[in-house]
Amino acid sequence: MVEQDRLYKNKKIKQSKQATLEKRSSQTCFVYRIKIDQSHLSNKQKEQLKMIFVEAKWMYNDILNYSKTNNISTYDTKSNQVNVLNKDKQIEQREMKYIGSQMKQSVLADILANLKGLKKLKEHNHKVGWLKFKSDYQSLTLKQYGTTYKILKGNKVKIQNISGKLKVNGLDQFINIPNIDIANAKLLNTPTGYYIAVTIFRFNNDIPSKKFIGKEIGIDMGIKTSITLSNGEKFSSTIKETERLKRLQHKLSRCVKGSNNRRKTIHLIQKEYQKITNRKNDVANKIVSHILSFENIYMQDEQISNWHKGLFGKQIQHSILGRVKAKLINHPRVHVIDRMAPTTKFCPKCHNIKRDITLNDRMYICNECGYQEDRDVHSANNMIVMIKLIDNQINLVPMGHRDFKPVEIKNLLIVEAGSSQL
Repeated sequence: MVEQDRLYKNKKIKQSKQATLEKRSSQTCFVYRIKIDQSHLSNKQKEQLKMIFVEAKWMYNDILNYSKTNNISTYDTKSNQVNVLNKDKQIEQREMKYIGSQMKQSVLADILANLKGLKKLKEHNHKVGWLKFKSDYQSLTLKQYGTTYKILKGNKVKIQNISGKLKVNGLDQFINIPNIDIANAKLLNTPTGYYIAVTIFRFNNDIPSKKFIGKEIGIDMGIKTSITLSNGEKFSSTIKETERLKRLQHKLSRCVKGSNNRRKTIHLIQKEYQKITNRKNDVANKIVSHILSFENIYMQDEQISNWHKGLFGKQIQHSILGRVKAKLINHPRVHVIDRMAPTTKFCPKCHNIKRDITLNDRMYICNECGYQEDRDVHSANNMIVMIKLIDNQINLVPMGHRDFKPVEIKNLLIVEAGSSQL
């Protein structure tokens, strides 16, 4: 009888998962971040939130230590005992009192997912190591809405194993949207406070269609001007380290290692870095939103990481180029040309490829037909021209990875240039 009940339960779970997958195929995923208002937390709630992440760190490190001699998938997440390395470098057993059962499962699931990612990288001939022990834990999965966490009336949230209700800010971003499915979430521990990243799903038919302000736009990324569009718009955004951060780093260099003052200073530095990151994300999101207001976007697969290693490391470090590229490159309406395509040297009028242009030349002037244009605007326009030329020969896939090789692109453009001069 017990076996029949178990089989029936598993069957119902399988049917429920299948029904959810079918429904998700007609929905779009959105993630909204809400902040836990720490000014309304009791001392007990502050301690519980803190210890949940401490115990998650203990468990994460214990699993990695367990994996040295055992199969990691056999780790018992139901146990409340973990082995912890104390400040004297001695292993001692501690009891976990705060972290919930589903949170424990999510810690193990995250490790298994990371190992799967490392395996994939290794299969593609990347050098990979092993997962490292953590000194702090920053993200916990709240697996099941209604069980691990729940949104209540009055801007309140209930989280498993946290006493009482937690006041949050930011629910108005999505709570009043009709016909939404609230799914799992992430409990985040950041230097600026605790957040909950809530995942919701909306049916595609309920999402209002976006009105485009233009048919197509090309994007050129560079050092002097961060982003230039083919219509002449330019965005130069540099967010440097603040004076406060420099003072804190100088203070840290004078702190005694292991002291409370050093720990407090490190926390303040992390908080300042988080503020800088938030500013960069805000600027990048606004630029990407403007670019995506065009129906078709054309860009080049720039090797920004190589720019960072060169003479312009500081400029790239303080820019938002990497964020903008990451948000755009795999978007279905973005068409990407290979990094080896000579977008700066190519003349869109006579298809001549100019060889003698340098970084100091801010105007492009064609020696053959006399065409001239601002260097960055010229390159942005060439994104559109060259991708369309290639598209006539090769079926372009709008993703970062390409089936055609840089040499094929060069040869194609040389053929185009030669045929135009016949």
